[in-house]
Amino acid sequence: MLDLPLGVCALSYDNEIVMWNHSLEQLTSLNSSEVVGSQLTDLVEPWRSLLLGFLDEDEAHSFKQKFELNGHKKTVDLHKASIEDSGENDATREGAIILIEDITETEMLEAGLTHSERLASIGRLAAGVAHEIGNPITGIACLAQIIRDEYPSSDLNGLAEQIIEQTNRTSKILQSLVNFAHAGTSQPHHKNEVFLISDCMMEAQTLISLDNKNKDFHFVLDCQPDLRIMGDSQRLLQVLVNLINNARDASQKNTTITLNAEIDEDKVKISITDQGFGIPAGIRDRIFDPFFTTKEVGEGTGLGLSLVFRIVEDLNGDIDIISPIDKVKGSGTKVILRFPCYDEVSERNPLTRGL
Repeated sequence: MLDLPLGVCALSYDNEIVMWNHSLEQLTSLNSSEVVGSQLTDLVEPWRSLLLGFLDEDEAHSFKQKFELNGHKKTVDLHKASIEDSGENDATREGAIILIEDITETEMLEAGLTHSERLASIGRLAAGVAHEIGNPITGIACLAQIIRDEYPSSDLNGLAEQIIEQTNRTSKILQSLVNFAHAGTSQPHHKNEVFLISDCMMEAQTLISLDNKNKDFHFVLDCQPDLRIMGDSQRLLQVLVNLINNARDASQKNTTITLNAEIDEDKVKISITDQGFGIPAGIRDRIFDPFFTTKEVGEGTGLGLSLVFRIVEDLNGDIDIISPIDKVKGSGTKVILRFPCYDEVSERNPLTRGL
């Protein structure tokens, strides 16, 4: 039982701990040498309350027990059985054995899959709603154009121009929603075309402006003109929206999140910088792992950054993270994306490629 993949705690009749296996050492960060021979009441929290409370229950199983451990949410299933404990004068008394099964990752996986299905449904709904709204918007724009053309010298002309301007703005927002919804669906082939980074950044700004959570933050866009890369612009849009939302979640209200794009040697460098609390050194190597998240269950799936990493690789780019930016305060994070810069001249002249 010492090497079982489940945590095992064996107790004597008087709740003295007689076994604390290797899996339980890893789960609790308590060595068996520290706890074997001590009473269950001597355990540190949350283990003391968790195990004592379970022993007092009549049920042999207790599922999805949630607690906090070192600042992280944990979920375990508990199972128990009685065992014979031969005491003095060969008197038989009952001890107990408790199995502790850590199901935290399983629950996060289930939550992630549920969240993904919900997002897919929302994406389909958004695309449908955008289509239904788009038709009357187009009709309004056409009527405004007729008014503008029929009454060029009237006061109505100015009003018609304003209507056309606002319908164009609405159409752009709807198209952004449709594109973003379609980018999240499973597609065997993605677009491979040249696109402007500035257009993609502006579309990201349009999308994040629709989220009320972003109203309390300042967003600054700083993009060199005419920066182009080859790939699927909607997939890069996914990356930018994910990273902006992460920056927002890590930041205090009324702080600034900056998007910057510039040439760095032969690469296009895009950076997203926040003034948040930074990434703890202990989890920095795990942030791109699928389903790893520091958010509450149901608030984050851990899919965002793993998706970002995959898309950036598909676009022949790389990703780097500097955190914290301020070493003294331990605050601020900068995510840097680098992609091959599209050079129209070299593309027209194959002899110059690779030189």
